[in-house]
Amino acid sequence: MAETLCFDMYGTLCDTSSVRETLAAELAVPEALVAELDATWRAKQLQYSYQAALMDDYRPFWEVTRDALAFALDQWDVEADEPIRERLLGAYEHLDPFPDAVETLTRLSEVGHTVTVLSNGNPEMLETLAENAGLSAHLDDVVSADEVSTFKPNPTVYENAAARTGSDVGECRLVSGNAWDVAGAGNAGLMTAWVNRGNDPFERIGVEPSIRVASLAGVADELA
Repeated sequence: MAETLCFDMYGTLCDTSSVRETLAAELAVPEALVAELDATWRAKQLQYSYQAALMDDYRPFWEVTRDALAFALDQWDVEADEPIRERLLGAYEHLDPFPDAVETLTRLSEVGHTVTVLSNGNPEMLETLAENAGLSAHLDDVVSADEVSTFKPNPTVYENAAARTGSDVGECRLVSGNAWDVAGAGNAGLMTAWVNRGNDPFERIGVEPSIRVASLAGVADELA
């Protein structure tokens, strides 16, 4: 049966850790510090999105990402002038797609599924990244949390994705590599598929995933 599949972008279709190449090139710091900067940047990016949503103090994800980068640089006492910071931010528009991303989207589209992105990224970020990563031609739509001025895992974000695609909530399936995202989507009434690349335990809060796989290709194996 055809479904509306809503793929998360960051950490699901595209690898956020690919910013390390830009961090290394721009900052000329040891590899171990690059890894720490990347981890702190991503963790704060998520934390700030949660905080903004809970405090009802929405700002576009680009700003959240910028502020998270500033924190990471401060945390690790790394100097970077404004041009360098802008180039580091730009890495989020050039993330590497996971190797099986395009093939997975193609297989699912070919059997009649509607294939979309549902992400916290603001529209400009998502459209640019989708184009640069070679994903645009394989997507039916790109839906941003910006449309409802809050962030996942707020149920409004998932409900808006269903409305945007003309589907009932129960006809949509979120596909995400982020367990908290899967838990939130399940709580909102969506079917889910968790891409658990790290063989991690699932979250203690939220609805268990409908499908568990180790890769995007596994999603296509289950649904194509």
